[in-house]
Amino acid sequence: MADVFATSFGVLNYSGMLFNKGNVKTPLSSIIGSKAKTTNHVEFVTGQEYSSGGNGSQPKITENQSLTAPDASVTTREQKTNVTQIFQESVGISYGKQSNMGTLSGINVANQQANPISELDFQVAAKIQKVNRDIEYTFINGVYHKATSDDDANQTRGLIPAITSNTMAMNKKPLGLWDIADMVKKIYGANAPTEGLVLWCDAVTLFQINADAVQNGLTIVPAAREINGISLSSVVTPIGVVYLHLGECLPAGTALLLNLDVLAPVYQPVPGKGNFFLEQLAKTGAGEKYQLFGQIGLDHGAEWYHGKFTGISTTFEKPAYSRSVYVANAADIGKATA
Repeated sequence: MADVFATSFGVLNYSGMLFNKGNVKTPLSSIIGSKAKTTNHVEFVTGQEYSSGGNGSQPKITENQSLTAPDASVTTREQKTNVTQIFQESVGISYGKQSNMGTLSGINVANQQANPISELDFQVAAKIQKVNRDIEYTFINGVYHKATSDDDANQTRGLIPAITSNTMAMNKKPLGLWDIADMVKKIYGANAPTEGLVLWCDAVTLFQINADAVQNGLTIVPAAREINGISLSSVVTPIGVVYLHLGECLPAGTALLLNLDVLAPVYQPVPGKGNFFLEQLAKTGAGEKYQLFGQIGLDHGAEWYHGKFTGISTTFEKPAYSRSVYVANAADIGKATA
């Protein structure tokens, strides 16, 4: 696709406050951002898997048998990996545009000036917001692919494809508290930690969970925990507390029960430049072109530390309030007393 530069008539100058109509929310990237890792290899390790212990059994070894050691056996390990991928955007500003920021279009009042003052700063900021949102989407939905040539693109594995062990198909039913508790039980049954789990869900599911709590006489505790400035509500299940948060980039009818402790972004910086840097490209005429470049992947940890709900009802079902109140000696109320 041919370059499109910001020019005087292509991108008009206006006065007034700027409002972004696009969605720039990135809660998952924000909440795990403080645990970022770096790598100098496109493929990185998310962990090793092995099995020992199992369900347990009672040995039956006689004293005579104990005089001879049992045959040796080993426990094998399997390494799990993911890859980083490239995120790249470009902006171009003509010299004419840079020198014409004082020309305003639209309705103007005396002494007003263009907002933004710098076209380059505005265009770069908009691209950064786009890249951040693309990363958020990829961390949730990314389909894994490891490149086999320079013409093949690496793609990092997101959480939805990664989670394969603890899954629950809701078959168009609303997600309720006991469904969440059942998923916590699945994670417990997979021998994974159950402390600090967070349900990552959309607005319909969050409403439904609150409605289910009200019907069952339970309480969703708001702002029960804060991580990197992200406030999380909480609800108590028989196995432990589950935190709730309104996520982004989730497909309709999908929710994730996440162990945030094992999630981390993985950066692959360019030596001498860092990661997600802005640099000017070679000039070919009366304008300047810049590129924003970075490489990042998701370390999702052991996939059985998380859970996945699919096929959740996408329509909110209002609760039918039906609490009964029992009054002692109700038959005598209103009767005169001697």
